[in-house]
Amino acid sequence: MIETSDIKNKNITVLGAGISGIGASNLANYKNANVLLSNNKKFHSNDLLNNKIKKEYNHSEKCLKSDFIIISPGISSNNNIVRKIEAENISIISEIEFASWFTKSPIIAITGSNGKSTVVKLLYHIFKNKYKNVFLGGNIGVSFSMNVYKELKNNLKKSIHILEVSSFQLERIHTFQPYISCILNVTEDHLDRHGNFDNYLNQKIKITKNHSKKSFIVYNKDDNNLKKIFKNKINSHPYSLKNKDRFFIKGNTIFCSKTNKEIINQEKTKLIGKHNLSNILACLEISTLFNISVQHIVKSLIDFKPLNHRMEVVYKKDNFLIINDSKGTNLDSTKSAIKSFDKKIILLLGGFSKETINKQKIIDTTKSKNIYKIICFGEIGENIYKILNKYKSTIYIKNFEEAIVKSIEYSLNKKSILFSPGFKSFDEFKNFEDRGNMFKKIVNKYYA
Repeated sequence: MIETSDIKNKNITVLGAGISGIGASNLANYKNANVLLSNNKKFHSNDLLNNKIKKEYNHSEKCLKSDFIIISPGISSNNNIVRKIEAENISIISEIEFASWFTKSPIIAITGSNGKSTVVKLLYHIFKNKYKNVFLGGNIGVSFSMNVYKELKNNLKKSIHILEVSSFQLERIHTFQPYISCILNVTEDHLDRHGNFDNYLNQKIKITKNHSKKSFIVYNKDDNNLKKIFKNKINSHPYSLKNKDRFFIKGNTIFCSKTNKEIINQEKTKLIGKHNLSNILACLEISTLFNISVQHIVKSLIDFKPLNHRMEVVYKKDNFLIINDSKGTNLDSTKSAIKSFDKKIILLLGGFSKETINKQKIIDTTKSKNIYKIICFGEIGENIYKILNKYKSTIYIKNFEEAIVKSIEYSLNKKSILFSPGFKSFDEFKNFEDRGNMFKKIVNKYYA
């Protein structure tokens, strides 16, 4: 068992020099450990706060001289150096596990296949308007370790940590215990890493591994797997679009079950779609557990601006919308986006996938009657076209810009366009942000 109370003079290797690795290195150094930051290639070290942190650009045998290892989420158990470390019986922990050792502040941790980023940003907005020292981190641009480092260095009291947590980050937790753990949904994703859906689900629910009478679980009861797992758990709070719990839904309006009073109509917010109504419910559950007033929550919901690349309105004229949902990198996310529309839409679908295409899932995702036409693009576009052209009006245009322009021409500025690709972006782009920015650039150029 690793001694967590004092790491002074311990030899610690941090595997991976991404955001998590840099943050963990800085925190470990601040706590006076001897730190080796080991990466498999050259990296920019501008964000390292101390030159005492040693660096290497290949995973060498030096890693095997460590008291324990902090692993970055992008490195899997199949990595050669990880196998060597395990053969030497050296403990390996995740970055969020490590960071949690050094904060006594409450942690709100959110996981799920879809909606994590929207929920943590929305929670941050709600909490920031109420509390002074609120940190947003995890799988969303700033590591948990870096935020804990700032909390300690600045001697901040009464802090709150809001974390977006991925399945990769949960793989090697031991004592990590959020005050509130929230699971939004679990649908097939990252199977190339986890092997099968059950393994993936087990990683997600690991967020509640250390749940106790002093902590809470918030979960989506509309997800049958989550309902089965958590319905009898102590301190568990379900939310649902279909059932009455602490809140209930009529149309697009959320009501309080106890008083039957209206809380908020979704149309007063800038968040569109049923999936976002579900996300709002999750935020209501979590915020009220912190005794934040409904009035305060409602004001924050109305003020909140949606994330870039997540159901983002790029162009609007009357009832005609062009939506950028580039963050929709799996078919479940795309399905949720399609359900946001009552009228006819043109759907842009495509991108890149390492996994075998699930033919039936593509058919099920796109069976909605409100889809007027599907335009398939990118590396995987032709395969999607071959599956769907028997069922839907479908065309294939490999070139990204040509596909976007063609969707606008087909729309006649009447049928809304939904860019929710359903697949990763790595055929042509660095990431979904890069892809989404290009989509916006093409649209804006067309209407300039």
